[in-house]
Amino acid sequence: MNKRQKTEFGVFLVEQIKNAKMSQEEFYNAVGIKKPYFYNLLTSSPPPIDLQNRMLKVFDDKTGANEERRRKLYDLAAAGRNEIPADIAGLISGHPKDLDKIRTTLMTLLVAQDKTAIN
Repeated sequence: MNKRQKTEFGVFLVEQIKNAKMSQEEFYNAVGIKKPYFYNLLTSSPPPIDLQNRMLKVFDDKTGANEERRRKLYDLAAAGRNEIPADIAGLISGHPKDLDKIRTTLMTLLVAQDKTAIN
């Protein structure tokens, strides 16, 4: 039998399910998805933001809110989907009148970071 390799997101998700002391079946039922889709999430493309948030709610309900878990889940999902992490995208889209300020701040931060890396 050909077993598909878990993505980095999939490995992290399984780890978080274990930390929540849930079975994988309990987890995907709590999140409201079917078994085939769950296993697809472990081995291919991470879920869209609405499902990421449902996953985080299940974990938060089981183990309490955890900012590090939230950030890592968003970062790994974004990397697997070739997107900006959901929390960062939300900050940007939530401030449409400040796009120039956000752009300038990011550019300033990145230039300063590049200069630090060179030294």
